[in-house]
Amino acid sequence: MVRTPHYVKKGFLSVIAFLLVLGTVACSSTQETSQGNASNPTGTTAQPAATPAPSNASDDNTPKPGGILKLARAQDLSNLDPIVPGDNMTIWTLLLMYDQLVRVSADGNGIEPALATDWKISDDKKTYTFNLRKDVKFHDGSIMTPADVKFSLDRARGEGSNWSWIYTGIESVEVSGENQVTIKTKTPYAPLLSSLALFSSSIVSEKAVKEKGKEFLSDKENGTGPFRLANWQRGQRVELEKNPDYWQAGKPYLDGVELVQVPEDTTRLFQLRAGDIDIASNVPFNTMEELKADPALTVMTPQVSRVDVININHTHEPFNDVKIRQAINYAVDKEMMIKTVLMGNGEPATSYLPKMKFFNDQLEGYKYNLEKAKQLMAESSKPQGFKTKLLISSGDETDRQIAVIVKDQLAALGIEVEIQMMEPGAAYEAVNTMNYDLATTYFSTDIIDPDELTSFEVVSTGGTDAYHTGYKNPKVDELADKARAELDEEKRKEMYMEIQKLVSEDATFLFLYYKPASYAVQNYVKGFNVLSTGNYRLEEVWLNK
Repeated sequence: MVRTPHYVKKGFLSVIAFLLVLGTVACSSTQETSQGNASNPTGTTAQPAATPAPSNASDDNTPKPGGILKLARAQDLSNLDPIVPGDNMTIWTLLLMYDQLVRVSADGNGIEPALATDWKISDDKKTYTFNLRKDVKFHDGSIMTPADVKFSLDRARGEGSNWSWIYTGIESVEVSGENQVTIKTKTPYAPLLSSLALFSSSIVSEKAVKEKGKEFLSDKENGTGPFRLANWQRGQRVELEKNPDYWQAGKPYLDGVELVQVPEDTTRLFQLRAGDIDIASNVPFNTMEELKADPALTVMTPQVSRVDVININHTHEPFNDVKIRQAINYAVDKEMMIKTVLMGNGEPATSYLPKMKFFNDQLEGYKYNLEKAKQLMAESSKPQGFKTKLLISSGDETDRQIAVIVKDQLAALGIEVEIQMMEPGAAYEAVNTMNYDLATTYFSTDIIDPDELTSFEVVSTGGTDAYHTGYKNPKVDELADKARAELDEEKRKEMYMEIQKLVSEDATFLFLYYKPASYAVQNYVKGFNVLSTGNYRLEEVWLNK
């Protein structure tokens, strides 16, 4: 549940396509257990073994210390306070600087220890007791305490947090021992562990925040993660340096990381081939075959839990008419988009959820059917059509191509679409303030439970007004609320299956497609992997050069 603008330009290698504007949030195909770990029936989880420090051996498979990794991305950061941002570039950066009590496992299928070594859950499933790692240090050298954990989680669920709605099931967070905290929930709360893995659950220093003020973390940080902030040149780069006191022994291997902002795809690819950067993100799909032929590079298309849609503002007439929203969905040929823009790398979206835990694979979605679309328009409040605007982010060639297709195909319904381009920050703000008719966007999950994306995208009381669409279906709201308190996995699944069916019938969005991420990586970069949640653990990366 995060949204972030992305960009693509024409030029190099006939660049056509890649990522869409404004995206979002955690994914899994298996259930999160209420016992802390699926493989541990006792309800506790063991602390992972420490990783030995790397050597300087010549073996290509032996991690080597040192070096600065340069990773080029399309977008700058927004606000570094973990309880504020909703864009992926910031979120993925925060996860390099901060830790949470638990985190999503590397395979995306479960929850594993992070700052908590293990946890126990009471018989009534309403009390969670977490034992904390000892002698974990913040980046300022101070020791993390249980009081910092309580402060951080209370802050995340407090009034000043943009993510407070994710913690509604928590009744209290208390220090219960020298290295222990206890969380009590109001009722059994199925997504609790996943919510504690969310970036907004990052543990911050209580002392630093109280002494330096509530705005301190907006452009600075004081986490416990593998990297610490060295320099942020807005609009250019973020420089991170190794945390020498990181609790995972021997990591990170790198001396530092530079996250370089390069909005245009052509420029990123030129810099990659020139050796100026080590990893390029958002690689256009139509460049991949030629990049694969370069013996110095590896092209990656990791599957991530993401769905691309076009937001529809239900508060702007005539989009409050469900028949118009349905007609729009039938009139747009997603298969053609995938073939011509994504070069076959994707499949039509049928749900607001990515292919993750409780995904409803029984939905047919809206297959291209112009006659059906025309019939619905004839029955709608605007049978003769109307004028509207489609907001896209300037500099994003994929957005531009998608917008042109939508404009052309909706014309067959008498809908005249004006493509409106805005600088990414302005486009982001326009959507947040609901100052738009239609807008390209995507959602990606940050955790393995569907509660986050459901609350973010389609629940009217979820904190974002159904992601700034104004969509409201009382049955969806009710089912989402019940699903949080339901511990029976099959019953929960049934609820989410029904929610997805209702949202599809309501044509809440113009559903587009599911597609993989795309990266091009220098072959000397080792250990780089993209998780299903879209982020990457750069503490695992090393350079063999």
